[in-house]
Amino acid sequence: MIQRNAPFWDALTAYHTKGVIPFHTPGHKLRSGPFSNIEAVLGSGFFALDPSDEIESLELNHDFEVALKMAEGLAAELFGAEASLFLVNGTTGGLHYLLMPTKGRVLIPRFSHEAVYSAMMLAQGEAIYLPVTYDPDWLIPLPPRVDEVNQVLSKTQPEAFVLTNPTYYGTVGDLRAIIKRVKSHGVLVFADEAHGGHFRFSPELPATALECGADAVVQSTHKTLGSFTQTSMLHANNALWFSKAVQAQRALQTTSPSLVFFAVLDEVRRVLADQGRELVGQALEIARECRRQLGAINGVELLPSYLQGDPLKIVFSLRDLGLTGIEVERMLRIDYNIQVELSDYYSVLALVAIGDTMESIRKLVAAVRDLSQRRGHLGSMPLQRYTMDVPALPPIVISLREAFFKEKEITCLQDAKGKISGNFLTPYPPGVPVIAPGEQFTSDIIEHLLWCHSINWPVRGLMPGQKVAILEDNHGFCRKTG
Repeated sequence: MIQRNAPFWDALTAYHTKGVIPFHTPGHKLRSGPFSNIEAVLGSGFFALDPSDEIESLELNHDFEVALKMAEGLAAELFGAEASLFLVNGTTGGLHYLLMPTKGRVLIPRFSHEAVYSAMMLAQGEAIYLPVTYDPDWLIPLPPRVDEVNQVLSKTQPEAFVLTNPTYYGTVGDLRAIIKRVKSHGVLVFADEAHGGHFRFSPELPATALECGADAVVQSTHKTLGSFTQTSMLHANNALWFSKAVQAQRALQTTSPSLVFFAVLDEVRRVLADQGRELVGQALEIARECRRQLGAINGVELLPSYLQGDPLKIVFSLRDLGLTGIEVERMLRIDYNIQVELSDYYSVLALVAIGDTMESIRKLVAAVRDLSQRRGHLGSMPLQRYTMDVPALPPIVISLREAFFKEKEITCLQDAKGKISGNFLTPYPPGVPVIAPGEQFTSDIIEHLLWCHSINWPVRGLMPGQKVAILEDNHGFCRKTG
């Protein structure tokens, strides 16, 4: 296949050039018309390239699905897969397509993205969890180890195993050894590789999950490789399961996907085929310079290299100056007009990608240097160092799927012991659910969540007044959520 071609992009733009008179959807008829505010920001081109399901190509019989299959074939070749899908509902959609056909047990690291959990609500399979371990110094979740996986495999035979490669913080595990071990048990291996699409384009970066033997991966092309937000790709080397994912896509994806999104994925793929190694190499050089300069600033602590599998994730902390990562994020935004990717109690994460420049890095470094100097003048004490005493996984009383759709009540967290959770309660970041729907509150879980609240660590699912959702149990003091 010829990677310099972009069949979908070319056919869509040709439809605009042809000037076809559109007696078809969408209602804006390929022009901005009365929508002057939208045109002022997006230009008229976005309207012109939004013709529902029409393209211009006699060779392809004006069939956008033919063009799409050609574009996806080119993507598969570039990313080292047998087959690929373009996704318009992000990596979330791709994970749903892979997991919806499961019927048996699915082994999931507890720190998996919420999309993996929601996929299990669509599936007939049963989620079983790998407990999470944390780095004791930085309190970030770590990828599972081979011995941890072996321990689970000695007790149960899952149908599938879902990996996250890399973690949100850029940490990677012994992927090749884990996948080899899991597949030796006849288990399917899928990877949430939302933050790893760029790994393919530099020998300095970790191996992709496909290269390590995974059956399929889903990558957020928009996160590091430059496509529009919510556009991703699914890559597979298992023809049978790929066919199941395609069937799931037909059931779950809109029947009116944006051709603009498909076309942008195709054009981004063409650029990556031609310049991907150069672009990712430049991003790596920028990231190295950023780390070097940040590391020279008084009071700045960088995530150590053994935790930093992906050097494009710049994780740093000002905890020795008495600032939480949450405070640093807020000050960078308000005082310096800089927005980082995430923050937690100790650290912030600045994401470097192919769209960054040395100039943007200089501004970040200057802001952190100024922040350090300002804070140094105050003589603040370092943050208190905590250990992450994570409670044991709670008992699973009913399935995630069943609990999700049951009626809910509201009660105080302090009164929830023995109750069945109707929601996820997730300190974020790093996004590891302490309890999921269908699981039973224990004293340790309640104590841990109250501790998170006491140090202002945001907990998703915890309502004002420290209230939580539980499954309806007809006690008079509870009220329904509606």
